[in-house]
Amino acid sequence: MVVAVIFAIANRESVTLDLWPLEISIQAPLFILVLGSVAAGLFAGGVAVWFSAGHTRRQARAARRQVAELERELANLRHAYDKVPPAPAPGTAVAHASSVPTTSSPHGPTTAGGGQRMAV
Repeated sequence: MVVAVIFAIANRESVTLDLWPLEISIQAPLFILVLGSVAAGLFAGGVAVWFSAGHTRRQARAARRQVAELERELANLRHAYDKVPPAPAPGTAVAHASSVPTTSSPHGPTTAGGGQRMAV
């Protein structure tokens, strides 16, 4: 900012700017034309960058939507998991609703058909 003020003070002479095929002539102090051209270039560059980054902004919005959807799904799964009763500790008796009688063998309980019974 300080450089622009010093430039403006040092370049107060009036100059004529002819915009040739349009037959338009502008007479203004040199610092206004130079600083105005710089400002116009910065604005044009900003607009160009804004439009060129549109694809990236679109991808970021889609990613934010996907993250929100996955967070909702995770919350639903956690809520469903909290409703599930805890599994019995290993080595504890498991109550079965089966009416098949069991017998003891050296290899553990078996069913009447002879197959190994597994805790679920």
